[in-house]
Amino acid sequence: MSLKNLLIPNYTPPTAFYFSVKFKGFFKEESSFQEVSGLKVTIDTQPKQEGGENQYFLHVPNRPKYSDLILKRSLVHNSELTKWCRDALEDFKFTPRDIHISLLAPGKLSIPNAIKQKAPSSVVNAMLARNAQTLASWHIVQAYPISWELSTLNSTSNQLAIETLTLKYRHFVKEQL
Repeated sequence: MSLKNLLIPNYTPPTAFYFSVKFKGFFKEESSFQEVSGLKVTIDTQPKQEGGENQYFLHVPNRPKYSDLILKRSLVHNSELTKWCRDALEDFKFTPRDIHISLLAPGKLSIPNAIKQKAPSSVVNAMLARNAQTLASWHIVQAYPISWELSTLNSTSNQLAIETLTLKYRHFVKEQL
């Protein structure tokens, strides 16, 4: 088999920095995150001893196990998402929500350099997002908060206050594009 058969022409591997997170039932503004982790599924196995064979175990697949979903963003004042977390964590009122996470490729957009230099980056990003192409997408089913954390407050630092949301969920499905 030649190396040519292994390569895909005109393929560029996706970068992990351009993505979107959308909660069902929340406004788009609630879905700006700087980091997403925890999209992981593993299959546990159960060892079974075979009859007559004492040196080896047969490992039988068990049900899938899903990691916690961890979302990080700058602290937002009067956020519906934060209220949803507080309802669960403080009042024990759980309302599971579906989430869509998409890995994106920036859209092709011709923006003159003069505009790029003067326009805020959020405007340029919004223009690129309109033409974004979805490379991969995951549907997280029935997520609910199990933890909320605020980053360290430090008077000698000039960093954003970051909130970290940890969510449990039933399962996720990689969507076909």
